[in-house]
Formats: sequence, structure tokens, C-alpha cells
Amino acid sequence: MDDQLPIKDHVDELFSIEIDGWCYGIQNYPGEIYPGLIHAVIRELAPTYRSAIEHNFPFDIAEVSKRISRAAKYLVHEKEICFSILAHLPNPSTLNEEGQFILAQIIDRVEKKYGGALARLQKKWAWEREQEAA
Repeated sequence: MDDQLPIKDHVDELFSIEIDGWCYGIQNYPGEIYPGLIHAVIRELAPTYRSAIEHNFPFDIAEVSKRISRAAKYLVHEKEICFSILAHLPNPSTLNEEGQFILAQIIDRVEKKYGGALARLQKKWAWEREQEAA
């Protein structure tokens, strides 16, 4: 398998537009910006993360986290946003082989920047498997 799969359906451009839109919304939010609001935005973006992965777009979580943190006037740290996004990535068991490859690229970047990303996700996925089995 190549190091780079072709991105399908210009999803990289759509992804960037969606992140820009949410950042604009955060910057122009009429009330007080608070961590719960930012985490709600991250949760709302979960289908976007899955779509990016399914369309072979290995987006840079650190870059997305930086943009969201900046939009939130740095009230939520980039690392906190980064790990929150990680928690909303799809379980690899729900992805095809290409999707798993893209997911691994995304996680690997975070692992190199912060460390501990893969261990956290493996615990989460093990817990999800236990819940499904119960």
C-alpha cells in the first residue's frame, strides 16, 4: 500500500470549509465561550471526522485543534481539544482497510506531537468492545 491514498470527492476542501465555519461561529458566538461549548462543537464534528477518514483524507488534528483554540480565544488549550477530537474518531473496527490506514496516519501525528494518544484510544476501543459483547 502507498504512503498516500488519493483523497476522494475533494473532501479535504470540504473539511477545511466546515472547520472554518465552526471557527467563525465560535469567534462570533454572542455569549461567553466556555469549555463545554467547545467540546460540543468537537462532538458535532464527529461525522465530519468519519467522512474525512472514509474519503482518504488524513487531516491534521493538531492543526484543527490550533484553529479551534484560536477561535475560542485560547480558553481551551490545543492539547485538550486534540485529545477531545481523538475521542470522537471512529473505532477502527467500523472502518475498511483504507479507513484504518488513514486513521493510523492521523493518530500517528498526534502520538508524535503529544504521546499517549494511541494508548488512550486502545483503552477506549477495548471498553467499546466490552460494551458490545455485554
